[in-house]
Amino acid sequence: MMKQNMMNTLAQHSIKMSIVAIAITGVFSPAMADGYGLTQVNRTHLKLDKWECKRCKVSIDAQGSIGTGVAYNDGSDSHFGNSSGTDKDGILGHLDANVTLKSESGYRTEILADKLGYDNGSAALTTGKPGQYEVAFGYRGIANYDTDRAMTPYRVKSDAMILAEDWQTGATTGQMVSLTNSVKPAELMTQRDRFSLDAHYKGNFYKAELNYQHEVRSGQRAFSGNLLTNSAMLAQPIDDSIDNLGAKIYFNGDGWLAGIDTMISLYNNDHDALSWDSAFSPTFGAAYSGQSATAPDNKAYRIAGNAQFSDNGQQILMHSGFSRFTQEQTFLPATINGPSPDLPTANLDGQVDMIEMTIKYSGRITSELSLRASYDYKDRDNKTEVNDYPQVITDSYFAGTAANPDYDRTRQKAKLAAKYRFSRNVYLDVGYEYDHNNYSGLDRDTLHESSIYGRLHYRPSQSWSFGFKAKAQDRSGSEYKPVSRTDSPSNPLLRKTYLADRELQEYKLSANYTGSASFSASANLHISQQDYTDTQIGLTDVDTSGYDISGQYLINEDLSFNAFLNQDWRESEQASSSNFSTPNWYANADEQSTVVGLGMLYQNLLDKQLSLGVDYNYSDGQSDTEVTQGLTTPYGAYFSTSHNVNAFADYQMSESMGIRFDWIFEQYQDADWSNQGLSVDSIPNVLIFGDLSHDYNAHYFGVTLSYQL
Repeated sequence: MMKQNMMNTLAQHSIKMSIVAIAITGVFSPAMADGYGLTQVNRTHLKLDKWECKRCKVSIDAQGSIGTGVAYNDGSDSHFGNSSGTDKDGILGHLDANVTLKSESGYRTEILADKLGYDNGSAALTTGKPGQYEVAFGYRGIANYDTDRAMTPYRVKSDAMILAEDWQTGATTGQMVSLTNSVKPAELMTQRDRFSLDAHYKGNFYKAELNYQHEVRSGQRAFSGNLLTNSAMLAQPIDDSIDNLGAKIYFNGDGWLAGIDTMISLYNNDHDALSWDSAFSPTFGAAYSGQSATAPDNKAYRIAGNAQFSDNGQQILMHSGFSRFTQEQTFLPATINGPSPDLPTANLDGQVDMIEMTIKYSGRITSELSLRASYDYKDRDNKTEVNDYPQVITDSYFAGTAANPDYDRTRQKAKLAAKYRFSRNVYLDVGYEYDHNNYSGLDRDTLHESSIYGRLHYRPSQSWSFGFKAKAQDRSGSEYKPVSRTDSPSNPLLRKTYLADRELQEYKLSANYTGSASFSASANLHISQQDYTDTQIGLTDVDTSGYDISGQYLINEDLSFNAFLNQDWRESEQASSSNFSTPNWYANADEQSTVVGLGMLYQNLLDKQLSLGVDYNYSDGQSDTEVTQGLTTPYGAYFSTSHNVNAFADYQMSESMGIRFDWIFEQYQDADWSNQGLSVDSIPNVLIFGDLSHDYNAHYFGVTLSYQL
C-alpha cells in the first residue's frame, strides 16, 4: 500500500520534475563536432582504413551531483507545509541537482534543482559562454499555507459559491437546520508557479538583456459576502496569472554608461466575478444571492533611461522613466437582485500615467570628506474619466450615486549627506532628507516631512567596532479637511495615520567583534518613539524597542556552533469616539516577540564520510489589547509559538554515491481571540469558518540518494 501511495504521489509531481529531465536531455543531446562537415572532406585519396576524425573529440567536464529523494510528510495540518515545503500527507518524492558542464571551447551549462516535485520546489538551467552570452530557464514554486480547516457549506462551481440543492435557509445561523451536516473543510492557501526565461549578450561596448516571467496563482482565500446585515465567510477561488516581459540595452565607454529599460506587464484573472447563494432567509426584496467583482484584468507599460558618469572619485547617476497603467474590463451590473441602475459607461477605461526622474551625486571632496546628494521626482496622473456611479449597498438597496476619485500625487524627495573620516578608526556620517507630497482626493492637499540623522562609527582595534545612530523626523502639512464626497463622513477630529502630524525619534547602537578566526559576535539595540502631536481621535503614540545578539564559534575546522537571540516590544495607544464627538474610549496594544536560534555543524566524521547538522529555532509572538470606556476590558488571547528542529546526516558511501537523511520537527500553536473556540453558527448573522487556530506536533522524514559526477 505504501509503495502504491508513493507511485501515485510521484505521478502527481511528474510535470514539475520533467523540467530537469528536459534540461538534462537537451544538454546531452548529440551535436555535430565543431570544424567537421561534408564540405571539408578530401575525397581525392579516400582511404577508409585510415579514415579517422581527430577533430571530432568533444571534451566535456561534468561536475556536481544528481539526487532523488523519498520522504514522509505529516500533512495533518497544512500549516506545517510552510516549514516542510509541501502540505501533502504521506509519502512523496523529489529531485535535486547541482550539475556543471564545461567544454574546452568555453561553454558552460549549469543545472540546479531543489526539492523539485514539492510545492516550494525550484529548478534552473543556465547555458552559454560566460562573459559573452547566457540563456537561463527557471521554475520556482512558492506556496503559503494558512489552514485546511475552514469549515463551510459552500462548494465552488466556476465563478459561483453554491449551497446544496436541499439547503434550508434560516433567519439566523442557529436556524439553518442542515448547516451542521453540510459543512466540509476547505483549504485556504496560495500557490505560485513562476516560470522565467532570461538571456543576455555582452559585446565590446554594449550589453543587451531580455527577461520574461510567467506566474500562475491558484488556491483559495477568505472572502466576506454581505447581504444587508447578514454575512458569510467564503473560500474564494484564486486563478490568475501575470506575464512580465522586459528588455534592456546598455552602452559603455570611458567613464560612462547609458541605456534604456522597457517592460510590459499583463494581468489576467480567470474569474470575472464571484457570486454566492445566500444561506439566510431574505430580509426583504427577495435577495437570494449576491455578486462581487474580482480583481480586473489590467496592463502596464514602462520605458526608462539610465546614465552613469564617473571621473576622479566623482559619480553622477541619472534616471528618467514613464509608465502607463490601463484597465478596460467590462463592468458588472450594479446589482443582480432586481433591476440594475444604469451605469454611466460600459467599462472604466482607466488610465494612470506616472513620470519619474532621479539624479544622484557622490564624490570625495578631500581624503577625509565625501558628499552625497540626490533628488527624486514622481508624478502620478490619473486620467480616468470621472463619472457618477450608482451605489447598491451589499447588493440589496440603491443608495444614490458616487463619483470615482482621481487620487493624483506628486512626490519630491531630496537628500544631502556628508561623511567625514577623523582617522582610520573614526568617521561621522550626517544627513538631511526632505519629502514633499501633493495630493488630490485626500484629507490633506500637501504633506511634508523633514529628517536629520547622524551616525558615528568607531573601530578601536581590528577586533572591535562600535556604531551609534540617531534620527529625528517631523511631519506636518496643509489644513486637515475630511473628504465630503462619501455618505459616511469621518469624525472631524479623526486623523488618518499616514496623513497625521508626527514627531519621530530613533536611536540605534551596535557592537561587533571579529578579532578571532574561531569566534565572531554582534549585538544591536534600537529604540524609537512616535508622537502624533495633533491627533485627538486615531493613533496617538507608538513606542518600540528591541535588541539582537548573534555569535559564531568555530571549535576546529570540522565543528562549529552558531546562536542568535532577538526580542522586540511595541506599545501603541489610540483614542476614539462612539458618538461622533470628542474621545470617549481608548485602546492600548502591547506586542512582543522573541526569536531564539541554535545551530551546530560537524563535518568529516568517519574518515571524512559523514557530516551532521542541526538547527533549533524558537519563536514567540503575542499581542495584548485593552479597551477602556469607564471600565477596562482586555481582549482575549492573540499569540503564536513555535519550536522547530531541522537536522540532517549526510554520508558519502563511495566516491560517487551518497545518502542524506533529513528530519524536521515542528511544535506550533496559535490563537486569535476573534474566532477562538467558535463554531460556524456561533454568530447569529455571520456564517464563519469556525475556529482557525493551530495546535500541532508534526514530523518530516526524508531520504535522498545522490550520485556524484
